[in-house]
Amino acid sequence: MKQRSVTIHHPVGIRSLAVSFPSTIRTNDYWLEKYPQLAKVEPRRARQQRHSPTSDTFTNNGLDIWSQAVAPYLADPFRGNVERRVLGADESALTLEVRAAREALTAANLAPTEVELAIASSLFSEQITLGHATYLAQQLELHCPAWNLESTCSSALVALQNACALVQAGAYRNVLVVVSQIGSQAVAEEDTLSRSMGDGAGAFVVSSLQPQQGILGMKIVPTTSTCGAYSYELVADAQGKPRICTRTGENASALAETAVDFVRTCCKGAVAAANLTLDRIDFFAFNAPTAWYTSVCARALDIPPERTIDLYPRYANIGSVLPLANLYHAAQEGKIRENDLVLVYTNGAAATAAATVMRWGDVALGAAPTPPIDVTHTNLVLWHDSNLDRDNRLVVSNEKLVGLSRETLLATKSAQRHQILQSYVLEWLAHSLQLPLTQLNPQQSLVSLLDSLLAVALKSRIESDLAVRVPMEKFIGNNTIAHLAEFVLYQLALTDLVTSKPIVATEGNEKREQLSI
Repeated sequence: MKQRSVTIHHPVGIRSLAVSFPSTIRTNDYWLEKYPQLAKVEPRRARQQRHSPTSDTFTNNGLDIWSQAVAPYLADPFRGNVERRVLGADESALTLEVRAAREALTAANLAPTEVELAIASSLFSEQITLGHATYLAQQLELHCPAWNLESTCSSALVALQNACALVQAGAYRNVLVVVSQIGSQAVAEEDTLSRSMGDGAGAFVVSSLQPQQGILGMKIVPTTSTCGAYSYELVADAQGKPRICTRTGENASALAETAVDFVRTCCKGAVAAANLTLDRIDFFAFNAPTAWYTSVCARALDIPPERTIDLYPRYANIGSVLPLANLYHAAQEGKIRENDLVLVYTNGAAATAAATVMRWGDVALGAAPTPPIDVTHTNLVLWHDSNLDRDNRLVVSNEKLVGLSRETLLATKSAQRHQILQSYVLEWLAHSLQLPLTQLNPQQSLVSLLDSLLAVALKSRIESDLAVRVPMEKFIGNNTIAHLAEFVLYQLALTDLVTSKPIVATEGNEKREQLSI
């Protein structure tokens, strides 16, 4: 289906912006104290000579860009996570939303009676409800329609598009948009995914702006290819209350495989709709659900890192709040000034990816959030020392991992293929975990070596190198390295049978039928 880029002709955009975060800052020490085995990394991974990635390190292939960006974090059990904001006992998604909304209204010098529409998006609220819109309107004493909108991590930009269209159409003059994500309560604490989840809320007011300012162009596309990247189930918490629990899904590798294509499609489409080119953009704000995502986006668009911002060490994954936090801090720090051209990009799994080009106006900001404790290093000092250079920049291993192609494997004797495949997986694990090969063996359980990120990375590498699909379930449970190699060999043999041409042998005038699967 062809996707349409949207060009905005009237000066409408963000008039004020505010963010709100919980008072509790959770560092990696929280997990180290509760799960001390995380600190036990003996034998210690060997230190390697490293270099900063340069242009010749990468290719333009999407999965290669993603793999290079993620490589420095594979040996870190916290995957680049440093700090997260999490709800305290007397806080909730609604309290954060109300605070952000009030800050945005105060900054815009608007009374609640001047708000003509409220749009809310509350992801992973502690309440199992249809949304917070009416409750938010009640708390703020609004006297206008209020409705809920959801597009996972792209909710803020999709709401911005809707609000701008309604203001341009003359239906409303001032629209309040409020988004929140309470990720800390949406994941089981023992799940490694929990180390990346933070909580927060943001709000902005959409109104008419000065000529030439505001939204200039948009591009929004569906991310249906990432359906199944996460799974959701209803569980009971310690108090017996129902809540949504998020887990890594069977299709998690699609997030890596599609990341570069989505950012290129949306960003190039948005600048084209604005009659601009990427080199004209003064500042880029990418939602960063992982520590390496900003790097992936910057490399995909070939832009220098100084033209963007990365708040992941400070907030971790705050979902739909990420673009608002990026814009807020960039404006507060002077990285964005009035009349600068700004591009904002978000990617919502199993929802939409969106890019918006705007000319920044005289945007009023709400109160500044609590500063971070320390975002300059991780708690695992030994990992930090071996993965950062003297300028505190993450670097990638100088050693190149030898790959294995499908053609090379099938060209070897069938009796040798299983051993070759096992060695291929073992070498990848040793390289990624920075462990000596002597510490690994084919009978080791994969689940003892892989978390969700490593499983996705290994799955993507096998599928890229060998052109065969491997379901996520083969990396969990009781599966070993040997089991994985057996499954891949079986799939290769089956695929080879299916795709091979039928051979019709003749003997005299007699034809023999060749059975093919």
